[in-house]
Amino acid sequence: MEPSSSSIQVVPVINNKGGVGKTTTAINLAGGLSRAGKRVLLVDLDSQGSASLALGVTRGEQRPSSADVLFGEAPSEAATRRLDGPGFDLMPGSIELADTDVRLAQVQRRERRLDTVLRPLRSEYDVILLDCPPSTSLLAVNVVIAADAFLIPLLPSYLGLEGIVSLGEVISKARQNLGYVAPVLGILLTLVDHDKEGTEEIIGQVRNHYGDKVFDTEIGPDVSLEDAPGYKQTVFEFDDDSQGARDYAALTQEVIERLRAHDDSSASSDEEAPDAQQAPTAGGIAAGPAK
Repeated sequence: MEPSSSSIQVVPVINNKGGVGKTTTAINLAGGLSRAGKRVLLVDLDSQGSASLALGVTRGEQRPSSADVLFGEAPSEAATRRLDGPGFDLMPGSIELADTDVRLAQVQRRERRLDTVLRPLRSEYDVILLDCPPSTSLLAVNVVIAADAFLIPLLPSYLGLEGIVSLGEVISKARQNLGYVAPVLGILLTLVDHDKEGTEEIIGQVRNHYGDKVFDTEIGPDVSLEDAPGYKQTVFEFDDDSQGARDYAALTQEVIERLRAHDDSSASSDEEAPDAQQAPTAGGIAAGPAK
């Protein structure tokens, strides 16, 4: 199958708050897109390598990793593993990613290093998902520059909203320095418990403020999503009839529709998102024309 020519290929799953479901979303969206016939690469950029571990790549098997590719110590093909079960490719993360700021400090165009190493892979895949750590480091700047569009998991809580503030600052700074920044593909509400006090109010604020940037799909708490990593599987492999599998199947369909809609309207006017100061307790996501 030949990769598509979509203008959106590199999609970071990103939020500068931990515990919001970034890795769970990256893994299961990769699985969902693969089931839909897309050629998918998941790049683990977290020094903890959580996505890699959840997919069965042990710490002893994580080298060569995305860090080795980023630092120019291994070619991308050497670090890419085919996962026959879920049907997508993985570039694992490793502890060496913790040294990104130091290792890239003397590298020319260091802010664009990730973009540089991912560009040759665009011809091989329909979608390249990046599982990103909660960080405002040089690696985060690399992610912002390499991105075609952002997918932002958001926990409907005050602390969850605060992660968008930090992310918005990184994106806004990149826009000021570079003159552009990738648009938001969508904001995904995760770990949604409608019975929890305050949840409905926060969700209402988020949907009112961000409008159609927020996916219709919400990811609820589900034991299958918690248990699947222990079996080194996506939720689709673990229990295809579970609520978690149904939620991520619905998200997958929304993502595919948004990718298609973006391509159909790519020649239209630039998108402008709310400024960080305008958001309800959280920060707005500065958005602009895709690269």
